[in-house]
Amino acid sequence: MNKTVLIVDDDKEICELLNMFLTLEKYNVISANTGMEGLDKFRSDKFDVILLDISLPDINGQQLCKLIRQESDIPIIMVSTNDSVSDKVICLEYGADDYISKPFENMELIARIKAVLRRSDKHIEVNDDSENGIINFQGLKIDYSERHVTTHNNIPVNLTPKEFELLVYFAKNAGETLNRDTIIEDLWGKNTLYRWSRSLDVHIQNLRQKIEKNPKNPSIIQTVSGIGYKIAK
Repeated sequence: MNKTVLIVDDDKEICELLNMFLTLEKYNVISANTGMEGLDKFRSDKFDVILLDISLPDINGQQLCKLIRQESDIPIIMVSTNDSVSDKVICLEYGADDYISKPFENMELIARIKAVLRRSDKHIEVNDDSENGIINFQGLKIDYSERHVTTHNNIPVNLTPKEFELLVYFAKNAGETLNRDTIIEDLWGKNTLYRWSRSLDVHIQNLRQKIEKNPKNPSIIQTVSGIGYKIAK
C-alpha cells in the first residue's frame, strides 16, 4: 500500500511541485498551506510522514511540530531555508525526526522520507517471555498491544508516544547500563544531530516525572556520568 505524505507549506508552488514529484514516486500526497489547516488534516486523516515547513503564516512550524508530537509518533521532517545548526537542534528537541534545507534535490528528499519510514516501521519487539503483550517492570504494567501503562493498582500513566517507546526499551534492557549514543541510534536512527541536542534528556526527564517515586533522586532510570543511563532490574 502506498504511503501518504502530508505537506504543510505556505508556498503553493512548492506544494504543487512536491505533489507532482512524490506522486510519481508512488506516494499519496495531501497539502496544507497554513499550520492550523495542517493540524486539522493531521487530526482528521491518517498519514505516514509529515513534511513541515518552519515558516508558516499563522503558527511557527517548530511549535506545530511540538503539538503534533504530543499526540503522535508520526515521522516529521522539518523543511527550512535556514541551514543553521541551532535551528536544526531546536527542531529535533521539539520532536522532529529529520531536517532538510531548501533548496534540496528531489532524490535527497526521497532518501530522507524512506529513512524515517524505515525507523518508524521498526517496531520494538516484546520480550519472548512476555505474556499477551504485557511487560511488568518496576511496579508498572506495560500493555504493548494497547500501548498504555498502569501502576500496580491500575492507575493509568499517561505517556507520550516517545515516552512509551523509551519505557518499553528500558524495560527490555532492565539491569543494563546503556550508552547514550546507543539509545539515540536505536530509537532515532543514525541522525548525528540528536547527539548534540537534549531531546533524549528531555524525554527521560519527563518520563521520570511520571514513573519515579522521587524524580529528583531516580531509582529506575539512573544517570551514569559520561556514559548514559543504568536501568533498574
